[in-house]
Amino acid sequence: MTLRPLTSDNTDAAHTLWNTVARYDQLPRAVFVEKVWDDDGVTPALALAAEVDGDLVGFAVGVMREAPDGAGGTVTRGVVKLLAVDEAYQRQGIGAALVDALEAAMVARGATAIRLGESPPNYLHPGLDPRYTRALLLFEKRGYEKLANAIHMDVDLTQDLDTSAYEARLLADHITVARACLDDEPAVMAFLDAHWPAWKAEIGRTFRNDPVSLHLAWEGGGVLGFSAYDANNIGASATGTGWFGPMGTAAAARGRGVGAVLLKRCLADMAAQGHAVSTIPWVAPVGFYAHHVGAHISRVFYRYEKRVVV
Repeated sequence: MTLRPLTSDNTDAAHTLWNTVARYDQLPRAVFVEKVWDDDGVTPALALAAEVDGDLVGFAVGVMREAPDGAGGTVTRGVVKLLAVDEAYQRQGIGAALVDALEAAMVARGATAIRLGESPPNYLHPGLDPRYTRALLLFEKRGYEKLANAIHMDVDLTQDLDTSAYEARLLADHITVARACLDDEPAVMAFLDAHWPAWKAEIGRTFRNDPVSLHLAWEGGGVLGFSAYDANNIGASATGTGWFGPMGTAAAARGRGVGAVLLKRCLADMAAQGHAVSTIPWVAPVGFYAHHVGAHISRVFYRYEKRVVV
């Protein structure tokens, strides 16, 4: 077995391998490319291929991210973003060799901790689906410790998503709701700077979609809240893959019905694209989505971290 850099020449082979072994995460080629080659954090040292007799039998992709340290600063974190090994070559040390090499490259670049999957703004999942049991055992054996769970929810888009009556009530309360336009980007970025700076990259992506895949609530010329879709896992598709979010409403405006209207506007757009179901990833307010659109928990992920000594 030989380890070498994964290159764009391997895209077709790596994509085929991924869809062969990642049974719960089948990806269109364009989305696979987005996860690997369209992520500025993926460098040659962090994209590795394993070969046997010249054939690709495994690969690993990692990224470096700056994350809040909880004390007002940041910490340099590595993330194992994708890992796949041909089933015929599993249990032969190939996955372990790929992870070890990736970890060494991350530590050399200043990582003090390494996590699995959670690499926003460009990520596939916020952790490890425990149904990939061999992967779970591999990482736990190598010192990864579980931090928490993360969940996805699914929403039926065939339901009634009309918001006209609710928007009329908001308008009577001097709140307007509309799709964002390109001229709104500075105001939106200022709002995110004040409330959710970590989401700026994902929301910035929505301004490059046509139409802009972002809806806004305004009061007195100021942004009250936002909701987005097609901000991640899009690939080259004009319609994306049906991912909702991020969304947020300023604390002072909560309880006025703003969030529900913004949510339904995005879901209606995705229904118009032809999606029957939308995924709400990495959910915190489960009750909110269950109450307003009948969303249900569809997947659970384990969030893992390995602390490393630099």
